[in-house]
Amino acid sequence: MDSQTNHSASAPAAVFLIDGLRTPWVNAATLQTSGFGLLDLALQCGAPLLLRCAVPAHRLDSLILAADGASQVHPLRKRLRLDSTTELYQCSHGLSAVALASQQIRSGDADLVLVISADRQAAPQEPLLTSAKRTARMFDIQDEDASAFAEASRLRADDAEQGGLTARHRVTLFDSQGRTHNEDQANAVAGACALLLASTAGLQQLKRAPLAQLGAGTHAQAPSDYPTLAPLLASTRLLRQQRLSLDDIDQWELPESPALALLSHLAAWQDSDFCRRQLELEQPVGRLDPCSLNVHGGSLALGTLSAGDGCRQVLQLADSLQRHALCRGIVCDQHADGHARALLISYPQETSA
Repeated sequence: MDSQTNHSASAPAAVFLIDGLRTPWVNAATLQTSGFGLLDLALQCGAPLLLRCAVPAHRLDSLILAADGASQVHPLRKRLRLDSTTELYQCSHGLSAVALASQQIRSGDADLVLVISADRQAAPQEPLLTSAKRTARMFDIQDEDASAFAEASRLRADDAEQGGLTARHRVTLFDSQGRTHNEDQANAVAGACALLLASTAGLQQLKRAPLAQLGAGTHAQAPSDYPTLAPLLASTRLLRQQRLSLDDIDQWELPESPALALLSHLAAWQDSDFCRRQLELEQPVGRLDPCSLNVHGGSLALGTLSAGDGCRQVLQLADSLQRHALCRGIVCDQHADGHARALLISYPQETSA
């Protein structure tokens, strides 16, 4: 961190997303023949991002890796050729890594933070499937409804792909045989996403305009029998804390695998009895405009990656807000153990960068 930076003592520093890159999401067959390890995936999006943003090794204050399993952040720093003074952290989920990076920046402990999320296997989904079926029965949501939503998600992803909307932030993967992979694959089980976060001082160092501003976040823990309620609880809490309504949010990135769970989430917000008893609200939250939800396709189309999904959602939503000059969006993730985080993202305010 630049020792000359003068952070305000009266207000936390703003947090900006400078830019991001992700690899294609790849399936098990490709993973088996390609020779990709978790660090290979992380390196192939992290290194190009640093180059693209012209970040010298000594400027990066911390590196946060979101990945399950044993710590791999030390070898990743070595492969990225980062400065030895760069602080290292590892956690299990993408939005948790983003939350940690934001905390470091707001507290004045960092000006430039690299967040990388990486997966190389499918996350277990059985607890979520069981919960989704239970919640779907509360609102009379049928399997046919879920199938229709899944097909719509795939169509949105296809439209985004054909329209070139995903190319700007997706790198080409090169495997051990010299083959290239540059498109998302069905039934993906691996991929990585890198985000570069900065304070206002960090923007000034790099002389760059930000892609988005990261706002408040919330965390929720659902009852053990209903883990799929966690995104509902986290996103509702964020709306209440920020005194926002559904109409104040231009776009959403919500977990949609299982689809029954997401459809139950949307139905619950319109159910006055559920909102009163379970969410302690006097009025229903309301109806979310389906045209604002996962506009470029979500996990049903792209694959559910336990660590990578949160960072992909942040990047996808930030790009869409900028592309359409929209004000606000909310990203929410889903963990099989019943945890969820929700994060407010906004079109960046004018800065002096």
